[in-house]
Amino acid sequence: MIRDLKSKGLSNIQIAQMLSIDRKTVSKWLCTTELPKYQKRATSPSKLAPFKTYILARMNEGCVNANIILDEIIALGYQGKSTILRVFMQPHRQSAMVKASIRYETPPGKQAQVDWGEFKLMYQDGSFKKVHAFVMILGYSRIKYVEFTEDEKIDTLIGCHERAFQFFGGVTETILYDNMRTVVKRSHEKGENKWNDKFLRFVKHYNFNPLRCRPYHPQSKGKVENGVKYLRINFWPRLRTVTGLADLNTQVKLWLDTTCNVRLHRTTRKVPLEEYKLEVLKPMNPEPFLLTDLQLRKVAKDCVVSFEGNYYSVPFHYCGHRVGVKDLKNGTVAIYDELGKLIASHCKGVGKHQYLKNKKHFEGLTSWSQKNVAATAPILIPDQTLKVHQRPLAVYDSLVNEVIS
Repeated sequence: MIRDLKSKGLSNIQIAQMLSIDRKTVSKWLCTTELPKYQKRATSPSKLAPFKTYILARMNEGCVNANIILDEIIALGYQGKSTILRVFMQPHRQSAMVKASIRYETPPGKQAQVDWGEFKLMYQDGSFKKVHAFVMILGYSRIKYVEFTEDEKIDTLIGCHERAFQFFGGVTETILYDNMRTVVKRSHEKGENKWNDKFLRFVKHYNFNPLRCRPYHPQSKGKVENGVKYLRINFWPRLRTVTGLADLNTQVKLWLDTTCNVRLHRTTRKVPLEEYKLEVLKPMNPEPFLLTDLQLRKVAKDCVVSFEGNYYSVPFHYCGHRVGVKDLKNGTVAIYDELGKLIASHCKGVGKHQYLKNKKHFEGLTSWSQKNVAATAPILIPDQTLKVHQRPLAVYDSLVNEVIS
C-alpha cells in the first residue's frame, strides 16, 4: 500500500498522514525490497500443565471449588495464580457438576439423614438475625423433623437429635452426616474418621451408627438436601411475622403436620406419614443424655428461679429445692429436678427482669401453705359454766316456817 501510494506521486509525509503511521516508517519500507515476515513468538510451557490431570480427576470426584483445588495443587508444587486455574476449569465445570448417579434407597428403619440450613429474620429497623434450621429425615418414608435454633453448636445439635427421636418415636440404625465439625473433627477420603468426642458419647448413649458422606459429594445425602430446599421454598415464604424462635418452631411444627408430612412426595409418589407406619425404629434410651452440666439454681419463696436476668416459675412444691436450668437454644428454657426429670418449660425471655409464670405451677398453693402456727398472745374464751345465786340462811329458814304454818 505504501508503494502504491508513492507511485501516485504522494510524498512520504502525506502517506504517513493517510495511514496514521510515522513518516520514518514510510521511508524504511520504501527502501526495502522484501515484504516483512512475522515469526510466531516461542511459547513457554504453562505452569498449570503438570497438574491438569490431577485437577480433572478432582473435578470428576465432584470438587468444582477452585479455591480448594488451588490449595491442593499449591501443596503439590504449583507456583501460578488462581486465574489460569479458573480459566482451565470453566469448560469442564458443567460436566463435572452434572454426572449420572444411581438413587440409593434404604429399607424401613435403616437410615436417617441430618443437615443444617441457614435462614434470616428481619427486624423492624431493617437489620437481620440469622437462625439455623435442623432437619432430620427418615430415608425410607421421607418423613421430616424440623427445628429452628440460635446456633449449630454441639450442645444444640444433640438437643435437636433428642427431640427428633421423641418426634419419630425411636432411633434408626444409622444416621448420615456431612463433614460438620461438631460431628467429625477430622476426615480423609482414605483412612478412618476422627469423630468429635462429645458426639461419640452421645452416639453410644442412643446406640446408633454415625456415617459421613463423601467429601464434595452432596448427592450422597440428597434426601435431606432436598428437604432443606423444600423447607426454603414451601415453608419460609408462608411466614409473615414471628415473635421469636418459640413462635417460629410452633409454626414449623404445624406446617410439618398439615403440609410437609401429609403431601404426596414428589419422588416416592407416596405420603410420608403413611409410609412412616412401616418404619421399624429402635426404642430410645429412657435416660436423658445431659451433655453439659445444668446450671443449678435454688427455687425462691415465690416459686421462681433466676436465669440470665429473667425469672421462670416451677411447681410450688419445689420451693427451696435446687433445680437445673438449661437454654435449649430453640427459644425454650427447660428446668429439671435433681434426678434430671423435666419439671418446667418456658419460652425464653427477651431482655431482662421478666417474670415468666405458668399458672398451673401455683394451683393448690394456698391450701398447701396453711399450717398451724403457735399462738403469740393468750386466747380469750368466754366462761360457759352455770352460775348459782347464793342467799343468806335466814331466808331459807323463813321459807320453812311459812310452809309449816
